[in-house]
Amino acid sequence: MSVTTIEPEITHMDSPTETPGEAPPIFGRCPVCKKPLRPRCRYTGEPKAPPVGTGYESRAKCSGCGTIICYIGNGEWRVLTEADLTEDDHFANKMGF
Repeated sequence: MSVTTIEPEITHMDSPTETPGEAPPIFGRCPVCKKPLRPRCRYTGEPKAPPVGTGYESRAKCSGCGTIICYIGNGEWRVLTEADLTEDDHFANKMGF
């Protein structure tokens, strides 16, 4: 009686495009400090990107550098500019809110 040992076949998968510590591409990175962003819904707390072009709802504050950024879609963010502010934002600034 002979004993046959079977060696398991080892396959190497291609390296993933993301490392476990990176943010998914939909969330992107801060344009200033490059910190991975993990935005959450303001109402439910679930991870999700904000809607594009909706003023206040499209904004976030980077927890790394504190910059206020706005979402432009496809995992891309940019620094909030004066042109992004609405009449309501200007009114709130004048009133000191």
